[in-house]
Amino acid sequence: APHRFRSCNGRAPPASCCPAMDGYSTKKRQEDSICSQTLHAPNRLQQRSMSAAKLEQMRQEQQMAKEWHQKIREDLDNQNSNVRGLSKDVKESRRWGGPSYRHSPPPAGQSSEYQRNMQAMQNLAAEQKAKQDAVNKAMQDDYRTVRNTQPDTSVTSLQSWLQKYGNPTRQPHTEERMRSTQFKQRRVPFLGVSEAKTMRLGSGIWRQRSETDLKGTWNFHTAGH
Repeated sequence: APHRFRSCNGRAPPASCCPAMDGYSTKKRQEDSICSQTLHAPNRLQQRSMSAAKLEQMRQEQQMAKEWHQKIREDLDNQNSNVRGLSKDVKESRRWGGPSYRHSPPPAGQSSEYQRNMQAMQNLAAEQKAKQDAVNKAMQDDYRTVRNTQPDTSVTSLQSWLQKYGNPTRQPHTEERMRSTQFKQRRVPFLGVSEAKTMRLGSGIWRQRSETDLKGTWNFHTAGH
């Protein structure tokens, strides 16, 4: 019965059970101009607070389960010792004088202690379920808010978008393969610098067509192709 109250198999809860934002994740979200817009929004703070409370409760459950199983192992060892002792007593009972019983009775109040521990675990599991329901409801409300969000009318051009959300992290230069960049104009002998401009297309949105690799034809990335 105690196994159904163990949290994450008696180990520390992994990130998949209850994700927590660490310092690295917070730093990356603060540096991102889009994610930073709602990083400290009231609903985000509420969700992180509920997740932290749930994680702390899972740790309490883990500690209770660890102590509970330690107690059960001790009681099982005592019970096995009693079984072996009584088996020997059965054999000695056939002799003259009778056996010297080796049975050690369980401590007084053991049954009530088990009941209290089981009740505490059940209460903790119920509280954890209530916290998870609250987290799920908050996320559903957040999804509903996002779906009902109207387009930002203040952004009407690429320049206004960059002014509000910042420039991309990847900037076009020779070492950046994801962005398209312009090669240096070649010098034509006796004529000076050529006016022809050659572009190296970035792999972020462009890909070379397999049937025309030698021709250098490029097209946009498309999903599933």
